[in-house]
Amino acid sequence: MNKSVLARLGLGILLVIVLFWVWYGVASNYDYGSLEGTYVYQGNGEICTLLLRPDRTFVQELNRSGEIQKSQGQWHRYGQAHVSFSSEFLKLPGEELNGDGQAHGQFAKAFGLFPALVLAPVPNGPRFQRKFFH
Repeated sequence: MNKSVLARLGLGILLVIVLFWVWYGVASNYDYGSLEGTYVYQGNGEICTLLLRPDRTFVQELNRSGEIQKSQGQWHRYGQAHVSFSSEFLKLPGEELNGDGQAHGQFAKAFGLFPALVLAPVPNGPRFQRKFFH
């Protein structure tokens, strides 16, 4: 092998390492700022839009057969990817509440990049997909 081939091989390996660390930095980040955004659930004839703010507040709008309910409250992240919501959270069909009567669930990231929120019972509870464009 000549030096040109070895240099290209070394550069390729370095690029793979750098890309891995960038991906890992994003994939392992579950802080409030990285989870903020608009999440949407559609199922059982309902559409629920959930806006999570980095200041730990949420705004929820639930459309049940044309009847719209709205709520606002607090959200709290615990562990690496778990979340609980204050009692103002509007309950969805198939959702289980914790012992304190609060909605709770877990964030998951497809490919480590695209967050979704699954409410209890995880993994079969109501699933919210994050909207990236408005």
